[in-house]
Amino acid sequence: MTDGKHKLVNLFIQHFDSEMTMKQLIFSILCLMVLAFSFSSPIFAQDDVTLTDDGNETTQEDPLDMDEDEGVDEKYVMWADPLYYQFEKMMPEFAKSIGRLDTRISTLAVTGISFGPGLDEAFKKVAEAKLFGQLLQENPRLKLIKCDECNQIRSEVKNGILTISKGLADQAERKNLANKLGVQGFMTTMITVEERQLTIVINIHDSLEGRIVLSDVIAGAPVAKTKYFHVYIGQLTVPVTVISESGGSKSVDQTAIIAGIEQTMRFSESWMVGANLALFYDNNSKLGESGTDYIPFTSGLVFDGTIGWEAFSMMNNSTSLIIQAGLGEFISAQFNFSIYYKIGAKMTMGSENKLTFNMGLLSFNESNLEKPNATTGKASSLKGSATYITFGYQF
Repeated sequence: MTDGKHKLVNLFIQHFDSEMTMKQLIFSILCLMVLAFSFSSPIFAQDDVTLTDDGNETTQEDPLDMDEDEGVDEKYVMWADPLYYQFEKMMPEFAKSIGRLDTRISTLAVTGISFGPGLDEAFKKVAEAKLFGQLLQENPRLKLIKCDECNQIRSEVKNGILTISKGLADQAERKNLANKLGVQGFMTTMITVEERQLTIVINIHDSLEGRIVLSDVIAGAPVAKTKYFHVYIGQLTVPVTVISESGGSKSVDQTAIIAGIEQTMRFSESWMVGANLALFYDNNSKLGESGTDYIPFTSGLVFDGTIGWEAFSMMNNSTSLIIQAGLGEFISAQFNFSIYYKIGAKMTMGSENKLTFNMGLLSFNESNLEKPNATTGKASSLKGSATYITFGYQF
């Protein structure tokens, strides 16, 4: 009887353990499913969300991100769009000028912007959008209302004479229109360009009395041309070691007249590249006896390519200093077609067409200017350096 009870208890325990094992197994499977779903949700959601570096979740259709992308697209670079670039630089000054109204006038009726000759239709559309956009961004309390009636053309026949007029006819009509639109003032704007310099003229007058509240002229800083030519003439100084018939040597600074032309292209706001070709010819006849006191230079060419950096520019880009470096070659058999390294500086002065002052150093390998003497085995030679000073005209 006792053995039977023990068997019954053992069977019950085994059944209970097997039932608990099944429950644990089912519970474990359920837990794994929950965990798998929780981990897989972000994976399947990658098409709709993006995780930033800070771990913040933002949707792809975030309007702020779209605005930032559009802002980048609307940026203009000076070397590609010089007129747009200049106009964009003027916008903060324009908004600051309107900001002087403070709280005197908070609602303005604006007419269409008047443009001077020389500005194309594409620029007009962009300029109007950016001008009003910048104005509202910098002055959020200001309200602008488009005034179409301000530019209406009117015709009137009196005593058989046809009279055509544009805009508001008199003070009474201005007051009526101001009450109708609910504005405190009228703003007129004109944009002109002359010699690549933009000018914005603003006039704001009170809607009731017609008195001038604000009148301002904002002049832009014209950017430098992106491409130009430069012609110059000056002196090339070349140190030479002259060997006499007796075998003695002395150092002589020989000179050559140099005249050339350079074309330069600006590829960023401060950087530019150029190609230079110049002719040099002998200028040493006053030194002494040829072959003893100096070695006559045969005429030759120099050709080089340079990269320049505009170190500073002032007075609306009318004066600037450009540091240049480059690589070139003497196209001259006497100079053994030597390759030279070039470093120099160019000062420009003037608004549209500029006068230039140039100076620099050429460095190259030493080489003979003539065949070695049969007796001494020595020959007059270049010492491996040269300097130049030139004056020119850039257009």
